Amino acid sequence: MTKKKLLTSGKVARILVVDDHPLIRNGLGELIAEHADLVVCGEATNVTEALQLLKTVPADVAIVDLGLVDSHGLELVKAIKDDFPKVKTLVMTAYDENLYAERALRAGALGYINKREVQENIITAIRTVLDGKRYISRRIAERLIESSLGAKPLTGNDPSQRLSTREIEIFRMIGEGKSSGAIAEDLFLSSHTIDSHRENIKRKLNLKNAGELTRSAVQWVLENG
Repeated sequence: MTKKKLLTSGKVARILVVDDHPLIRNGLGELIAEHADLVVCGEATNVTEALQLLKTVPADVAIVDLGLVDSHGLELVKAIKDDFPKVKTLVMTAYDENLYAERALRAGALGYINKREVQENIITAIRTVLDGKRYISRRIAERLIESSLGAKPLTGNDPSQRLSTREIEIFRMIGEGKSSGAIAEDLFLSSHTIDSHRENIKRKLNLKNAGELTRSAVQWVLENG
């Protein structure tokens, strides 16, 4: 059936894979190679490499992880939307969809799939995005419908709704017990920048001091993983 489709359409979809884990890239490449109408046209480990590749290697779909070493994957999603509007983006990540799926879609992604579902669903997700349709879980689809209908108003001090993507990332790392210095090193930012984000997080969540910030972040990580 796949070969017949390929011969009829005469087109092979080109997939760019952006992930900093070689095992993930290799495994995904093997899954894609099983389908004659799909081919991996390039691999990148970070945002800079991905954008350079897109300038020289035509791609139909970019599969993007959010946890990249040089920047948050959402920054790449936005850059692809702005600079390469013909390239469709599918986010493939281990990050919690409750926190990041809607952000990814708003940034320009057409789909969002958790890495735990890749083995069973990645080809379906790729083909859905290739057709210009959205690929998201049923849970996120229902949440977006509720949100659009006003059924889920902004709730209290929920970090996932009140914080920016970068602030969510830093809030999570605080909850994991990392110091400002360690967070700055991991995110390639200055300690001053991290401290500024901490102040913004406290203000947005109505937290009085560093102790309240830490306790709130730890509790949030425990509840959200």
